[in-house]
Amino acid sequence: MTSTAAFEMAMVHRVFRKDLHGVPGLINSVRAGDAKRAAVVNAHLSFIVAVLHHHHAAEDDLIWPKLHARVPSFDNAICRMEDEHRAVAAGIETAKTAGSVWAKTGAPSAADRARTAVDELIGLVDAHLADEERDVVPLIEEYITQSEWKKATARGASILRTHPKLGLVFAGYMLEGVSDEDKHRFLAGVPSAARMMWQLAGTRTYESYRARLYSPAL
Repeated sequence: MTSTAAFEMAMVHRVFRKDLHGVPGLINSVRAGDAKRAAVVNAHLSFIVAVLHHHHAAEDDLIWPKLHARVPSFDNAICRMEDEHRAVAAGIETAKTAGSVWAKTGAPSAADRARTAVDELIGLVDAHLADEERDVVPLIEEYITQSEWKKATARGASILRTHPKLGLVFAGYMLEGVSDEDKHRFLAGVPSAARMMWQLAGTRTYESYRARLYSPAL
């Protein structure tokens, strides 16, 4: 069985990959001038990149400094992660700005700019996640303790705790299409209160969110 860090990293990275890749298609599906629909799609983009930003901030604050101190022979790889985080952060800001402009009017020219910005962000994120999984996750497994990892994941998930509905939605994305074994393993690792919330309202909340996001008309 893979370590907790590798397992949880793979679960969350899967969401970032899949759902960022889905945004250009959602942008394309919006009729010209349909600002209401554009706002729904842009809110989804903003949600995904906000979680990505908090995930990276937790690594920046709680993981990379420890690896610099404990594994100085891998400083080049860790510095590359920091550089890639800065590039992704810039890409997020560009995509958010373009998406916000598009959401105000639904204009085709603004949609083109938003789609281009998201495509560029996807390239940055894909490259970074592949680098991190190949070069740094093994270091996390070996040199970061379980308690340190749990603290980092709690920090990364803090945005979801302050927005419980979106927390359930993100959990839905993480659990969609995974095996029963992985679903049980993931849920066993979350706080009991969050697990109860998922059991009571998670599937319903997630399906409602997706229905609104993918509805052809609002």
